[in-house]
Amino acid sequence: MKKLLSLTLISLLSVSAFANEIALDAKEIDLGNISDSENNMAVIKEFSFKRTADTPKKVTLKYELNFLKDDCTEYEVKTEEIPEFKKTVCEVSNGGAFLCEEKIFSGLFNAKTECIAKGQIRETSKGELTLNFSKAVKLAPSATETVGVNLTQKSMKEDNASALGRVIESHSLYKVKNSRIGKEQIIFKAL
Repeated sequence: MKKLLSLTLISLLSVSAFANEIALDAKEIDLGNISDSENNMAVIKEFSFKRTADTPKKVTLKYELNFLKDDCTEYEVKTEEIPEFKKTVCEVSNGGAFLCEEKIFSGLFNAKTECIAKGQIRETSKGELTLNFSKAVKLAPSATETVGVNLTQKSMKEDNASALGRVIESHSLYKVKNSRIGKEQIIFKAL
């Protein structure tokens, strides 16, 4: 009975591990917001991707992440009174003379919003990462490979994440390197 329970648990764990794999079946994949919005902590996330013979040579991963930014956190509406005032207004009349009269302009109240407290607000930024398989092994129609990508945000004050790629499961050997030439990308090169 214990062996049966253990085998069931192991098979469930392996199914759930593969259920989290994202198929690399399009040129663009949107991962959505990868932040932990409930706890507002820096991103430390690993994604697992399944590569097949149909996977494009370059796949762009798009994502959003939350970050903190210094800004105004509390406002107050203040009114400013402009009192009634008088001016002598002159206009040209016939014969080059000026007709002047004293005019009274009524006062008014100007309302304006002013910042009264500074702090941090949460914003969202967009990020992109390209998985480059142009130097990877050409896969047979039924073959698959699993690659992983770690996205790490140094702190909540950073509006981007650094990426690190690795090969999780493959029958080939790879050298995996990050490149920032042009767009940020992870290059999977067969050895």
